[in-house]
Amino acid sequence: MKRVLMISSFVAGSNVGGGLSLKVLSRLDVDLALVPTTLLGRHPGWGAPGGGAVPVELFAGMIEGLVANGVPEQAEAVVTGYFASADQVRRTADLIDDHVPSGVPIIVDAVMGDFGKGLYVKEEVADAIVRLLVPRASLVKCNAWEFWELERRLGNCSVPPNELQDLSEFARHLTFLPSRRGRWLVTSVNDGDQTGLFGFHGFDNAYSGILRKEAEFLPNGLGDAITALLTLVPDTPQTRIRDYIGTVMRFLPALVDAQITDRQSELSLKEFVGGSGVSVPPDVRKVW
Repeated sequence: MKRVLMISSFVAGSNVGGGLSLKVLSRLDVDLALVPTTLLGRHPGWGAPGGGAVPVELFAGMIEGLVANGVPEQAEAVVTGYFASADQVRRTADLIDDHVPSGVPIIVDAVMGDFGKGLYVKEEVADAIVRLLVPRASLVKCNAWEFWELERRLGNCSVPPNELQDLSEFARHLTFLPSRRGRWLVTSVNDGDQTGLFGFHGFDNAYSGILRKEAEFLPNGLGDAITALLTLVPDTPQTRIRDYIGTVMRFLPALVDAQITDRQSELSLKEFVGGSGVSVPPDVRKVW
């Protein structure tokens, strides 16, 4: 059984964040230790969520307990997600530096904002994610809006393109910036009538999608499910971007099909009951 350490939100009554990952990964033979950054009753999209951010003293105490039991040292992957404060980000970076063995993959889900919402974390949180976590990441995962915001903050892009989700814009931008640390995976990237996952690592790149009309109305939490699935991929020097995308796409089309798309709803997890995904290899192609 693979051991994963995650630092992210916990929402008791909604399938989002770290609580969602607990449900998904327990069905896929992964032992997940979750350090919550928030304790909420429901996703804020439903209205007042109840609960709130985990105070930094309580957050630090949980980390001390994990360290005392050797959990970070035994982790085979570390995942970061939503943060409620810059102090939480700083203490997470210290945890990685001081207690996670070198070579353990660090998956940073750069949860910062989205289309139609803009930046929905505090400015100091976004700044800390870019300064402290992105440089430590072996894989950065983000949506298309977050990618261009990260590029702006990293100094790689002064003016984002008009079509933030267009695959051709990513290809045009990255052919001039092929050298950067770590692997990147971007969700909500459009190519023709498809929307899907685009990833790159230097000149290694790949894309796979589903019909855009099938993903037009989806509940919150789909991106969190994708993050959880990324932990299933063995991280080795031979691991390619298509391995991450292919693993997610074993589950994604059926997961999308399982959702109620004609009204607001919670993410359905019935696709993970069997825990095996599809047997037909997903269509993953190189972009350039």
